[in-house]
Amino acid sequence: MQIAEIRTGGCAGETGTIPRFCFTTADLAPRDRFQAWRKTIEVLFESAPPKRPSLSPFSATLTAFHFGVFLLCHSQIDAGRYRRSARRLQWDDVDHFVLSLCLRGSVVFGRNGAFPARLRPLDIGILDLSASADILIAQGEAISLILPRTAMPPSVAGPSPRPGWVLLRESPLGAFLGRLMVGLIAAAPRLGMHEATALALGLPAVVASCLGADPRCQPEGSRTARADIGRQLRLHIEKNLHLETLGSTKLMADLHLSRSQLYRQFEKTGGVGHYIRRRRLRRCLLTLCSPLHADQRIADIAYDMGFTDEAHFSRLFRQTFGVSPRAARAAARRGDGAVLAALVPSPPDSSRFADWIVTLMGGDGSRSPRPLGRLSNFLRRAHNDSTPYS
Repeated sequence: MQIAEIRTGGCAGETGTIPRFCFTTADLAPRDRFQAWRKTIEVLFESAPPKRPSLSPFSATLTAFHFGVFLLCHSQIDAGRYRRSARRLQWDDVDHFVLSLCLRGSVVFGRNGAFPARLRPLDIGILDLSASADILIAQGEAISLILPRTAMPPSVAGPSPRPGWVLLRESPLGAFLGRLMVGLIAAAPRLGMHEATALALGLPAVVASCLGADPRCQPEGSRTARADIGRQLRLHIEKNLHLETLGSTKLMADLHLSRSQLYRQFEKTGGVGHYIRRRRLRRCLLTLCSPLHADQRIADIAYDMGFTDEAHFSRLFRQTFGVSPRAARAAARRGDGAVLAALVPSPPDSSRFADWIVTLMGGDGSRSPRPLGRLSNFLRRAHNDSTPYS
């Protein structure tokens, strides 16, 4: 597969196109560049410069496109060291899969100072962010997909962490997925939100099929019981959104939780019922605006997501998204992506990427269950810490 120059366009974009985030060190003083990069990606990794300093100033660029359900990124960065440590995983509940297609350069990753996995150009590295990882990056370029665990089927993304692995460029699935990622990043600057929504419903299933067919996609032991509660709850809720009985009582019975355990997980999101309702409404919006479900009755979409009264569903939908379900579907058919902007949070530019990462888990403008509060505290502390690890 030949890779042409990747062009992601400017950051402003055209009206109605996919929201994008852009970062570059080009306009920064050399002494400030790595610290600015560290601040941008600290939501995902602790980072440090290479042990052997470069003679030239550090350089990095990142463009991220928000597809509503996943992020698609293009990056060019100089050498650096990155880590998700076992200590960090005790409180950091960011729970995504990262698929990185190496375009140029070299990447090695592993755990505990050992680096058994190496990415060559056109290999794809898969990281489960609920597992510890150490990464060494030489100067290079990559395309990355960031998908929340809840967007993937339990057969691939169960509650237990997976160690990182590589889809080789010689393998049929590796070559197919690599071409898909290259095509998607090339098209992303021109896609409208209505087109992005159609992809958002289908792409996670395609990725899951490619990963699930690889025998190395195997779980390892659970991290800790406390850390697993939030992950198990999110996966269980996603799997059972269609059940009208889904609520506190069922969750406590199914997962053997006490009321206090359950409520602590959702105290930052308005409660269990609010979280479930928002997840259902978001799924309904995606379905209404997808061409795959253009002939499905609005009432049936609501019933399939656990709503029992169409009028009540319509009122909640309008309160949440500002339009009726019928108007949302009509707007999507016209190619008007304004309604779908509700799928993408719009914080200040300085915090946009971090906010996009953490809200992928909750799937709406609200935060995910409780552990993300600890993440916010960590990010504030990390801003003042210039040596996250040695």
